[in-house]
Amino acid sequence: MRNTFGLVLLCALGQSAIAQDEPRTLPFLGEEARKRGYELPEPFGVGLVYYKLNRDIEVSDVRVGRNGTVPSSVSQYADLGSTSDVDNINVKVDVWLLPFLNVYGIVGKIWNKSDTNIDVTLPPLLPNGPTRRFQTTVPTSIEGTVKGLGVTLAGGYKSFFGALDVNWAKADIGFDERLKAVVSSARAGWHGTVDGRPLRVWVNATYWDTFAVAKGHVADPDGGTLNFEVEQGPKYPKTYGVGFQYSPRKWFDLAVDTGTDGHGGWYVAIVPVIRF
Repeated sequence: MRNTFGLVLLCALGQSAIAQDEPRTLPFLGEEARKRGYELPEPFGVGLVYYKLNRDIEVSDVRVGRNGTVPSSVSQYADLGSTSDVDNINVKVDVWLLPFLNVYGIVGKIWNKSDTNIDVTLPPLLPNGPTRRFQTTVPTSIEGTVKGLGVTLAGGYKSFFGALDVNWAKADIGFDERLKAVVSSARAGWHGTVDGRPLRVWVNATYWDTFAVAKGHVADPDGGTLNFEVEQGPKYPKTYGVGFQYSPRKWFDLAVDTGTDGHGGWYVAIVPVIRF
């Protein structure tokens, strides 16, 4: 999901001052920062966030019930695992409340394609008989909406900066309840200029707390309904990566961020933003 989900524009603390327009109300304390020679970004931003995420999903338990009965675990018979291929596009609106504090909201669409591997082992039909086992792969494709809020703390010293970001999001992808996610990241890097405009590069570490219980119901082929609960989450919730942000104009920023979980999972984020 993502993700959405935590890439926010970083304050250009520590840069040489560039001519500023008349003072703005936001960010608060912005005038104090300018007096010390810091260039601040425009306080408001509207942009797009595109995420591509591919990773392994671990299914820790599956519970099934019939016609409203309390679901019971079937995990003793089935071993499940999944791979997830996610595309996510969000509209993001952000504002710098303080020179070091940014808050933002996102709303968008999510598309998830998964291949679920099912390995079922059943008891023998006859005493002392062989166990029964079969394996299959079930492809699924679902889509839905995502909404979220986030906050970023950023600061710097000379040519170096650091930032902490936390994003809370909910995704509605057709289950009985919305899936919740908290994505936290830390960045550290260098900032300078190219053709007199800000450039930042960084390394990052992210923790994807997208563990959730997917609850739903489907029609029972024998009549009635089957209700299910699936406990699932990323098999490797930590990713490590690199990224950059360039501001060719004072009113426009472009950021690209990419990373890997070290086990074949990866993501890439592309974030163009107009600032005013």
